[in-house]
Amino acid sequence: MNGSPPATDLTTVLAGDHRELDRLCTELELGQGSPENRKDLADHLIAEVIRHTVAEEPFLDGGGDLAEADRLMRQLEGAGPQETRFERLLGGLIRAVRRHVRDEGPAVVAEIGRTCSPGRQAELGREVLEAREAAATLPHPDLADRVPQADQLWPGPGFVDRARAALNPPASG
Repeated sequence: MNGSPPATDLTTVLAGDHRELDRLCTELELGQGSPENRKDLADHLIAEVIRHTVAEEPFLDGGGDLAEADRLMRQLEGAGPQETRFERLLGGLIRAVRRHVRDEGPAVVAEIGRTCSPGRQAELGREVLEAREAAATLPHPDLADRVPQADQLWPGPGFVDRARAALNPPASG
């Protein structure tokens, strides 16, 4: 082995998330596309922030930029792309995500690198990637009887909670 972390190492996964979040923010900041396309891209950013937050929050103190992003995402999920508040909320979300990517995120990645053994980092990274892969196929328990599975993670009201629930399935026992 050459000493570099494996691709599933949690620090590598989180750093990759930070790059993707930054890319999505840049794309949204360009302001191109129809309002509907911007809403789709905003929904994609929300999904990526949720995926990232679920992986990183065990290492955060519960406040900070991701908590601010969560508050804004919950407001944004109910805003239509033609509403005046849509761009204001989206701008706030982008600023919170950018602060996280610049400040909080790298500090968390460094802390994980200092406090977790390489083996534990690899184990945590695999767990995160497996949860993300499984989330695409897990029905939300509150929707299973009412909504077709293909629509259960569709953006809209409750999307933040549904996505979080899919990434944090109940423990089997």
